[in-house]
Amino acid sequence: MIRLANLTDEELKTIGRRIGRAFYDEGEGLFTRLDREDAITALEIMTECYYRLGVLYATSEQQEGYLAYWRKGEAKEWGVIMVRVSFHMAWRFLREIPFGSLKKLLLLMNNPYEKLYQKEPDYEVISMVAVRRDFQGQGYLRVLLEEPFRIARERKIPCVLDTDTGLKVKKYVSCGMKKTAETPIKGGGTMYTMERDYRDE
Repeated sequence: MIRLANLTDEELKTIGRRIGRAFYDEGEGLFTRLDREDAITALEIMTECYYRLGVLYATSEQQEGYLAYWRKGEAKEWGVIMVRVSFHMAWRFLREIPFGSLKKLLLLMNNPYEKLYQKEPDYEVISMVAVRRDFQGQGYLRVLLEEPFRIARERKIPCVLDTDTGLKVKKYVSCGMKKTAETPIKGGGTMYTMERDYRDE
């Protein structure tokens, strides 16, 4: 795993669009409610956000897959950086996403894990995970999860994420996670909260 840094704007845009295509072209999930180009643009903006926060990673120099992860304890230290990144992301959403798609997108920006784990003093969060379509089915999801799992194991904290399809739930279960909650989404669909719990290990 490598942390992505010193990218040009064009390199970052390319990565964001790769992630957007990986999400949308699965053919299911909440982002498919949007027009394809709007969904890819939205995920490109989110990718830039994670990059600016310093939490965007790739499997290797070949970038077979991408991951954004961080710790609850880490987020408390972001302060002004988080404010700036949030404003920048909101500005891009308003400027680049049509109103109809933006309304649908706002319904998707829901993190059920935050309520479920609000009393936990610390946990590891996987905010975004995507394997490029040409590399799917080759074990890269496990590669992406290794590092956040390792950190959670060393700190004896849970590693959590939210996902939006039953197929993804099965993939995460095969990697050692378990489903801890199902949250209905307004307009249809479900958000599934997954956990790899190291608190008692």
